[in-house]
This record gives sequence, structure tokens and C-alpha cells, in this order.
Amino acid sequence: MSFLKTIANILTIFRFFIGFIIAFIGNTQKKLGLKAVIIWLLNAWLTDILDGFLARASKAPEDWIGKHDLYADMTVSLGVLYYLTYSGFISIKFTFLFLIISMILLWYFKSKSLADGIQAIPYGLIIYTSFKNEPSYGFLILVYLIFLIIITWPRFPKQKVPEFINGIKELFKK
Repeated sequence: MSFLKTIANILTIFRFFIGFIIAFIGNTQKKLGLKAVIIWLLNAWLTDILDGFLARASKAPEDWIGKHDLYADMTVSLGVLYYLTYSGFISIKFTFLFLIISMILLWYFKSKSLADGIQAIPYGLIIYTSFKNEPSYGFLILVYLIFLIIITWPRFPKQKVPEFINGIKELFKK
């Protein structure tokens, strides 16, 4: 395995653990941990960009970790959802309903695009929560997301967006 691929895999595994760190912050700091959660989330998003870039640059075939990269992404999203719920930013009823509906949809459709859409909901909620409770951190997230789109350009509009849209279109064909 190449050095770049090894680093990419380490970043993916690290991102997986970031989801648990974010959830742990919910247990220990609750609402006071919002700034820390945002910083960890930004790190998770950065590792997501970097691991993909390094894996592609290594030109190595996709391995088990690369094939399961989505699980690291979902762990971060679930960590954010847990944090928001346990800290009292969103209700347990909403979280329970969201999880049940998400599991049923993912079980039925088995779609990566659907999983991407589902994981975006906790991210949208944390962005909203940030703007409402820590506006400067909300703007930090917004600037960071714009930065990530710029550095992944032109791959973002030419590959990622069409992949997502085509994946969602496939759902309606079932």
C-alpha cells in the first residue's frame, strides 16, 4: 500500500472517531460544548476532503476502508445529531422519528445518495444552531464550506452534484 493511501485511510479512521468525540462532548459539556463541536466538525469535513484527494492521488485500488468511507461520514453525522439532542438543542422526539424514518428509507432504498442527503440534515441543524447561539461560529462554518467547495472545484459541480442528483433520480425509478 502506498504512503498516500495509508495517510488517506488514517484520516478516514480518524474521522470515524471524531463522531464519537462530538457525541462525548454532548455528554460532558452539553450546550457549552457547541464551539468545540463546531471545530471538531470542521476537522471532520477537512479529513473527508483530504482522504479522498490522497486516495485518488495514490492511484491505488479502492480498499476496504475506502469502500466504507461513508460509515465514517455517517458516524460524524450521528455524533452531531446525538450532540444536538443530548444538549437540548433539538427534541428527542424529533431525533427518534428522524432515525426511524432514515433507517427505513436506507434499508428500503440502499442508496448512497440518500445516505448523503440524510447525513446533511444534522449538519444543517448544527449550522442553524451555530448561527442562533454562536453567530461567529456559524459564519465560520459558512466560510469554511465555501472554502471547501472552492478547493474541490471543478470536481464538486462536475462529479459530486451530478452523482447526488442521479442517485436521487434512481430512487424514484424504484
